[in-house]
Amino acid sequence: MSKKDGGAGAQAKQARADEQARQDRIRAGTTQINSTFDSQFNDDFYNKQRDNYLTFALPQLDDQYGKAQRDLTFALARDGNLESSARGYQFGQLQKTYDTNRTGIADTAQNYANQARSNVEDARGNLISSVNATGDATQAASSATARATALAQPVGYSPIADAFSTATGALSQQAQAERAQALSNGAYKAPYSTGLFGTSGAVKYG
Repeated sequence: MSKKDGGAGAQAKQARADEQARQDRIRAGTTQINSTFDSQFNDDFYNKQRDNYLTFALPQLDDQYGKAQRDLTFALARDGNLESSARGYQFGQLQKTYDTNRTGIADTAQNYANQARSNVEDARGNLISSVNATGDATQAASSATARATALAQPVGYSPIADAFSTATGALSQQAQAERAQALSNGAYKAPYSTGLFGTSGAVKYG
């Protein structure tokens, strides 16, 4: 074997050693990333993201529902319909609105949990891609800690919209239209008639 061949062999051996060392650093960095993320981001973390929103939003919905019930009771009493069939109809509509919005809040809460999981896995993937490109395990560990800290920060929420303004507004308009029809002796026609709203001739319970 010539001296030249021996030099090439030594270079090849060194290249293999360097690549092995790089792969070892990549494995170490990947292990550190996964360890950092797995220690913080588990089912309990994602369930908390869901529960945090429920704790934030449901009391607001309950407060709105209570206010809508009180406002409706006062309106019915003012119009003399507190014991009429209109009462059951309108409160039934409020309940439907409440149930629909409660389901919507639950869906939004689950979306927060799903989005948190997606954000975590995207960050994990980006960090692993980075350590594969650089082979810098020390930087990977530092970046994983910083990114995990950011991902664990509480989410800010906006107050929920008034769930009952549209429902109560539509019911009020319908009541006004039907009362106007009843008082006009046919001169005015409501866009549509439920038969529940009128003057003192509304159906009474008992």
